[in-house]
Amino acid sequence: MDPQLERQVETIRNLVDSYMSIINKCIRDLIPKTIMHLMINNVKDFINSELLAQLYSSEDQNTLMEESAEQAQRRDEMLRMYQALKEALGIIGDISTATTFTPAPPPVDDSWIQRSRRSPPPSPTTQRRPTLSTPLTRPASSRGPAPAIPSPGPHSGAPPVPFRPGPLPPFPSSSSSSSDWFGAPPQVPSRPTRAPPSVPRRPPPAVPGRPP
Repeated sequence: MDPQLERQVETIRNLVDSYMSIINKCIRDLIPKTIMHLMINNVKDFINSELLAQLYSSEDQNTLMEESAEQAQRRDEMLRMYQALKEALGIIGDISTATTFTPAPPPVDDSWIQRSRRSPPPSPTTQRRPTLSTPLTRPASSRGPAPAIPSPGPHSGAPPVPFRPGPLPPFPSSSSSSSDWFGAPPQVPSRPTRAPPSVPRRPPPAVPGRPP
């Protein structure tokens, strides 16, 4: 047999096999699709034309038209929700149309209150002692601890100024008098509802070589 003829026969056989495989594959793909298409179309036609007639003929019409308890409860809930939403929308509309907006006033500057809380109020000015003709020198190391401030009474306006005793000054010379050495006592400011405490007077110390 001619080799060229054999090659042609082999080529034709391969082409026929390929064609038949393609045909078989297309048929296997189209048959399920065709069956589903026919079923869906037939069911659609049956629903549109004969379903209602079959239902009404097989069952009692009164039973079919009766509403179930679950559907009635759901329908009542939907109606109540609709009414509540309708009333809420009406109230919101009344508020938005009838309410007038007033701008808020500017904030109050209360920084002075904070400053007054941080800094204590100044004490009333007291009268200073009159200056002596001869300055007295007091050693700083001999000053004792300050006495406790007495608590004010319920009717007093402010606590009284405490009297702070100090050490005795050095003895003056014999030429100075006792009045110059002691000077005038300090004046305690008067209070509106409480009498000022009395300032005790100290006797002058004995001067050596001087008769009392």
